[in-house]
Amino acid sequence: MVSHMFVQSLRLHGPLLRSLIRREIRQRYKGSVLGLGWNLVLPGVLIATYTFVFRYIFRSGVEDYSLFLATGMGAWGLFATGGQVAASSLIANANLIKKVRFPREIIPLSVIAGNAFTAGALILVALVLCVALRPIGLSIIMLPVFLVLLGIFTIGFGLMLSSVNVYFRDVEFLYGALTMPWFFITPILFAFSDLPPAVTNQAWILRLLHYANPVTPFLFGVQDSMFWGRWPSLIDFCYSLVAAALMLGFGLKVFRRLEPEMAVEL
Repeated sequence: MVSHMFVQSLRLHGPLLRSLIRREIRQRYKGSVLGLGWNLVLPGVLIATYTFVFRYIFRSGVEDYSLFLATGMGAWGLFATGGQVAASSLIANANLIKKVRFPREIIPLSVIAGNAFTAGALILVALVLCVALRPIGLSIIMLPVFLVLLGIFTIGFGLMLSSVNVYFRDVEFLYGALTMPWFFITPILFAFSDLPPAVTNQAWILRLLHYANPVTPFLFGVQDSMFWGRWPSLIDFCYSLVAAALMLGFGLKVFRRLEPEMAVEL
């Protein structure tokens, strides 16, 4: 019911949402010479650094390691940066919220969509390189499915963060502090095959790394379909589908519960 009302609200206020998305993208690159190119330069620097450290010092066994990194970092950027910009979005648009009456969820949704546009640049480059350099098969058709599911999960997560952050301003800083360790325990810099025998011989540790981290099944779906050229696990697909639906529903419920007093708090 809540999700249906959310969809109806988006249809009704579609022009406003599109306007806010365009504003978000323009503001992000205002006065920048490279513009969208920064979304390739900055990840490129990180990919080069991580490749040197994890491919040549720690000796990862993954072939085309830089491309493996780009695949994972593109999906991670869609989620992590989407949550980060959503967390502060309502506070950043306090004047608009207090002056105009409209569904407040449009604001975090617009910044998440703007981030998806920029994160998509890295994913697109990685996809082109995977098609050129990797054994890509029909499994590639699952890539947009997992990206959409990850986007839905991010929307629910962002709605929750943005609404709670209005009342507890430490939320965005806490989230920012947690994203770094979260990044390192997510299989972006490493494949499970790189883990030492002390870990791989313990099935419960692998299951914990795989399923206790809600981002990992989405990430595996993207990596399997785009980088490894194999069909994603049915368990990962079902996990991602359920997680996306639950997070969207939970995020909307929290947002709607906190929405009535937002203008006062802001």
